Amino acid sequence: MTHTATTHAGLTALARREQALLTAALGSLFSRPALDEQISRALGYPDWPQPLTLLPDLVPELTTATPQLAAYLAFAATAGRQAVAAIADHGWPIEPAAADAAWLLLQHADHLNDQRRALLPTVANAVHHGSADPRHLAMLTDRERVVRGEPQQYGTLRLVRDGQPVLLYPLASDDTRTDLDRAAITLPRLADDARYAYSPMIPYGVARMCPTNAWPAEGLHDLHPEPNAPIPPDHPEPIPAGQAGVYLAATLRYRNQTRRIRDALPPPLVSTSRWLDIDPLTRASCQFDAGPALNQLAARLCLTDVTRSSLMIAFAEHRRSHGLGVELGAALSHNLPVIMIGPPLCSFDMLPDVTIVADLDQALAIAAGLPADSSPLARDTLTDQPAVPPSATSNTCGQSHGTIRGGLRAATDH
Repeated sequence: MTHTATTHAGLTALARREQALLTAALGSLFSRPALDEQISRALGYPDWPQPLTLLPDLVPELTTATPQLAAYLAFAATAGRQAVAAIADHGWPIEPAAADAAWLLLQHADHLNDQRRALLPTVANAVHHGSADPRHLAMLTDRERVVRGEPQQYGTLRLVRDGQPVLLYPLASDDTRTDLDRAAITLPRLADDARYAYSPMIPYGVARMCPTNAWPAEGLHDLHPEPNAPIPPDHPEPIPAGQAGVYLAATLRYRNQTRRIRDALPPPLVSTSRWLDIDPLTRASCQFDAGPALNQLAARLCLTDVTRSSLMIAFAEHRRSHGLGVELGAALSHNLPVIMIGPPLCSFDMLPDVTIVADLDQALAIAAGLPADSSPLARDTLTDQPAVPPSATSNTCGQSHGTIRGGLRAATDH
């Protein structure tokens, strides 16, 4: 292996270690909402969010707020310098995994923004020759610009909420001009990305599974587990006495609608679904381009919250999400009653712990032990939920209502 190849291979290991430390750092902030809010305000959220790696420059006294944060920031500073030097000396990596790793490390090298900007022609040349993804160039360009206080050129830093795109930072031009800039580097149109932008679309890790984000064209390169790093203890707020924890299982596509359901749950129900609070638009602990570290934070929260709940309410139509399937499996493996809104789709829906209902109001009425017509909470909240014919609900409901109500009584009697 040549010296250049060895150097580039080292970037892959460096990025994996960076992600492990970032996972721990984000978790340490998310589990301390007051600290998370303090750091978020210091970094300019929500008006003009600056990345976590600029915390030592902006508010140095907060860099040691948690041991995990201090460890990540120290490592990120060193890793950023190594990545900048490697690319300056050896060019952009040819191997896809190394190229993605180089992007990640440069994306987080915000304390070296001038040096990063100087490397953009190298990345552009690599895009031209096919050894860099156009999204590498677009995201690095947008990040470099917003750190300087300039608007985005390519519109890569945005999410979709309630079916509409929400920009973390304004665009330098209108959508038409932006699409022309994107087309010039063979990046999909804004509208094409918007179909999948319910979570951050970055050129690294599991986000590569998105149809408009695959690179190289023949498919996803090998993904390797991140090295272990100590994860801070997770201490969610305890469920108040006399109330029953409900895990709301839905996809990010319906996150805001599910938030409204959470906020209007009838007593004694209270949501345990902290995934609803993962918001790159408002929280530093959920930084948009954090990478798989943010996915890992979300997954850990979901698994913890399922196990501390008294029941789950899930939306059958959302089951195109693999994550929702995992949540359902976790609930059933912990003997958690599940209320499924929508038609049964598989054998697991026939288990005695699963109740199939036609709509959200019916699910909430059953969960709260209320008469079936007394919970007009969200008749129009999720308008595209599939209707369930009576024949698909009657037997299963009859088998499971007692189980759910009994479980809730037990949960609220402590």
